[in-house]
Amino acid sequence: MWLFVPLAAALLYLVVPPLFFIGYFSLTVERGADVGGFTITHFLEIFESFPDFALLSWNSFVFSFGSAMWSLLLGTLLAWLAERTNAPFRAVAYVSAFVSFAIPGIVKVIGWILLLGPKAGFLNVAVSSVTGMGPFFDVFSMEGMILTEGFLWLPIVFLLMATPFRSMDPSLEEAAVVAGSTDWQVFKRVTLPMATPSVLSVLILTFIRTLEAFEIPALIGIPAGVEVFTTEIYLQLTDGYLPEYGNASAYSVLLIALVALAMVPYYRVTQHAHRFTTVTGKGFNPRRKDLGRLRWLGGTVLLVLPFLQVLPIGAMLWSSLVPYLQAPSMAALGNLTLENYVTAFSNDTILRSVLNSLTISFTSATAAMFLAFVTVWLVARTNIRWRWSLDQLAMLPLVFPGIVMGVAILKMYLTVPLPVYGTIWIMVLAFVPRYLPYAIRFSHAGLLGIHRELEESATTSGATWGQVAWKIVVPLMMPALFAGWIYIFLITIRELSVALLLYSPGSQVIAVIIWELWENGNVSTLAAFSLGVTAGTVVLAVLFHRLTRRYSLQV
Repeated sequence: MWLFVPLAAALLYLVVPPLFFIGYFSLTVERGADVGGFTITHFLEIFESFPDFALLSWNSFVFSFGSAMWSLLLGTLLAWLAERTNAPFRAVAYVSAFVSFAIPGIVKVIGWILLLGPKAGFLNVAVSSVTGMGPFFDVFSMEGMILTEGFLWLPIVFLLMATPFRSMDPSLEEAAVVAGSTDWQVFKRVTLPMATPSVLSVLILTFIRTLEAFEIPALIGIPAGVEVFTTEIYLQLTDGYLPEYGNASAYSVLLIALVALAMVPYYRVTQHAHRFTTVTGKGFNPRRKDLGRLRWLGGTVLLVLPFLQVLPIGAMLWSSLVPYLQAPSMAALGNLTLENYVTAFSNDTILRSVLNSLTISFTSATAAMFLAFVTVWLVARTNIRWRWSLDQLAMLPLVFPGIVMGVAILKMYLTVPLPVYGTIWIMVLAFVPRYLPYAIRFSHAGLLGIHRELEESATTSGATWGQVAWKIVVPLMMPALFAGWIYIFLITIRELSVALLLYSPGSQVIAVIIWELWENGNVSTLAAFSLGVTAGTVVLAVLFHRLTRRYSLQV
């Protein structure tokens, strides 16, 4: 109980106040004689402008569902080729998928804008010079948003779908072939139905996370005039003389409700996944389908994944080597320079942002994994009556989109007399609860494989709880704990939506600096800095991966 009380207090402080402040300010008069009084005006204003609200809702749905479907269709095809066929280059596809996690999303988005911008996009300029026609694709459109978001989610969907394809027993497909079914009939009636739970869960998960997306709606949607919930919340705080906290909070409440509703079918699908189990105690030898003459065509399709990761980075590389933004050409080759790198990495503000990001990510990942470890141990290893409430409390931030968490933490620490506003620590206080649910899942997976008899025997020998945890539980859970720490470290170092609302002069992080350089039109400096950051994060990811292999810290 002595551990339960402080942990419950810490979780309550991290999780409940942000939710309270969002709800409170959505129902409070923020200006005038009745300031602080109860009101539903903010919600009434939203629903009274129904055509605008309906369009906002429609845009959010089309963007999220379209992006999810696009990434799911292409990702599933690539996963099937990699795991169920003898197509070459699958190792290249896997490496590119893992490396993509280390590249900040805002860097890839800007890379695609440089490629597909309607006037100066490198691909549009190249096509126009050959055909004499106008731009073949305008990224500043709903279609451009869907295409780009789908490309960003493709590596994740590929990895998520590869697992069920890898685990399927091929004997069912072989039986269908023996019965006279064609390859298409086998895929349609056997392979795809067996993958149904994974397909549905990945579709819903991608839809939810795309509903919360900010980078593409902000960088592409706002200039295109296509607004979604996340950008509307941001504009309520920035697009005016005074920030509209009440309206932003009201939109945040609606977005939380939408995410929570979308979570319901996701949990229902995952709860009944056992109905589609094909791997049992009976051994099987997964064999790959021989594509015959189409083998190299399948390998070429697999190369689409690394190609889509390299293409925007290539655009950033070119932009970093020219004195001003211009399409690649023979004439431009004579203007190549490294001056942009000198400018970027001699700027004190830019260098400070790197140190800020490393400090914030290290602290956030460490704090989240520590809280998760203690929470999971108390839930699984004690008989405290209210222990299950800890797990429910820690998972509550799953319904908080990043932009909403930013609004909530901003209002909270403008009200609570804790001197963290304007410092990097306010971002730590936002990132820890936001990514705590992911830390919980990693920790829970690690603890499941440890039998409690090991702890009981140590306790019987006179060991304290601290000794048992430090010398037995933590070492055995290290694969899961370290994997969770790496995930949170890498994801927070590239986070934009939360940081954009919470930073102050001197507390900028990497993603905010890139945003500011883009807003100011310093594309060449931005490209040089982005590539430096990308190289650094990729090196960190590779280093972490080698550490896990060297010390057997793999899940």
